[in-house]
Order: sequence, then C-alpha cells, then structure tokens
Amino acid sequence: MNNAGAIFRRTLYDHRRSILWWSIGIGVLAFYVTIVFPMIAQFEQFNELLESPVFSALFGDLGELDYTSPEGFLGIEFFTWAPLVLAVFAVIFGLGIVGAEEDRGTLDLLLSTPIPRWRIIVEKSVAFLVALVIILAVSGLAMVAAVLMTPELAGIDLGMIAVAMVNVIPTVLLMMTLALWLSTVLRSRGQAGGIAAGIIVASYFINSFADMAESGLLKTLQNFSFYKYYAPFRVLLDGVQWGNFLLLLAIGLAFLGLALYFFQRRDLAV
Repeated sequence: MNNAGAIFRRTLYDHRRSILWWSIGIGVLAFYVTIVFPMIAQFEQFNELLESPVFSALFGDLGELDYTSPEGFLGIEFFTWAPLVLAVFAVIFGLGIVGAEEDRGTLDLLLSTPIPRWRIIVEKSVAFLVALVIILAVSGLAMVAAVLMTPELAGIDLGMIAVAMVNVIPTVLLMMTLALWLSTVLRSRGQAGGIAAGIIVASYFINSFADMAESGLLKTLQNFSFYKYYAPFRVLLDGVQWGNFLLLLAIGLAFLGLALYFFQRRDLAV
C-alpha cells in the first residue's frame, strides 16, 4: 500500500497551475467586489431596482434583504455568482477525471497496475475537493483583506466570511460530480459537458424565475433545482442552513456513487 494516495498527489500536481490561476482569479474578484462596496452603498435606490422583474429574474426573491448593507451586497454580488463561475472549473475537472486519461490512452495503462477503478474516481475527487478548498481559502483571505482596508465594512463579522465560503463547497462539488457521472455514461466529453452545463444554467434560472411565480409548473420544477438549496443571500447574516447544506452534499455524493457504479462497468476506449 506504499502507493496509497499516489493518484491524489499526481492529480493535484497536474492541476497546480489551474489551481493557482483560479485562486488568483476568484481572489481578485472577491477583493474587487468587496472594495467597491462604499461606492455602491451611497445609492439606496439600488434596493428599488432589485424589485424590478429583470433583477428578480437574475437573483430570485430577495425578501427584505438590503442590497446596500455589506452582507446583502456581498451575498448578491459575490456569493450568488461564485458557484456559477466555479462551475467552469468544476465541470472541466469532472470531465477530465476519466475522460482526459481515456483520450490520452493512458487509462488502460493505469488500470493495468494493481490500482482498482474506484480509487481513480475517489482519489481524483478528493483532489478536486482540496483544490476547491484552496481556491475558496484564497478568496476568503482576499475578501478579509478588502474588509480590513475598508472602514465602511468594519462591522462585518470576519468569521462569517469563512462560513459563507464553506457554504459554497457542496454546490460546486455537486456540479463536479454531475459532470463526472455524465462522463462515465457518455462517450463524448463534449456531450457530457454540454448536458452538465445545461443542467447547471437551467437550475439557476428555474430557481430565479420560480420565485416570481406564485404557483404552476415553475414552482414544481424549483424543487428539483439545486440552486434553491444553495441560499447565498443571507449566509453572512444567518450562517449556513445545515439542512440545505447536507442535502446538496448528499446529492453530490450520490452522483459520485453513480459515477463509481458506471465506471466499474464501463468498457474503456483505447
């Protein structure tokens, strides 16, 4: 068992540059969004704009959330969009867990060793989780630095920023395992990626549009939108909604289980 964790370490090493650039990119985004808050807070009419149908379609029902408060602003302008931005990283990573090795013709070589198939899926998935934590940790530190540099944000709870970053994890993990599962079912990585992207985008907009409807098909479909359970708007005030957090985590693990099942039974392309 001296090779335990070898796939995990190799995966992190192979993705070191993408992890670095994604950490910098999301970190810069977090810093920028936070540092511009004082300019936005001067315009209280933004709260009126959020009541318009256009903003409702983008963000859904915000309830009594104050856009010009630090928590409301960061909840809308960063934590709403963070999973959608990270979806690109998640889907590419998920598709590559099996597909990249298969396209290069190295998967059969890897499986010719005493390494069982399930270890490839599990160790690479754990590597993704570590990469995601690194990206979110850098983003959290960037946001904290911006808060400390901005007197208008002095009242924000720095610990809640860490909590809000943790709240992102199950949603992005679900996106990755969805793409991974589809890549074990479908031969074409392009097709699997397109379907995964379509599901992610549809989930976001179904949730947003359903908040404007009192009843009907959209309200029913909203229950199947994973974005309904992400709930980013008030996380800086109220913390993690643990029921939703655990539900998203369970769905992500279910997709991982499906990926393991289909990969065990899959005939590999060589």
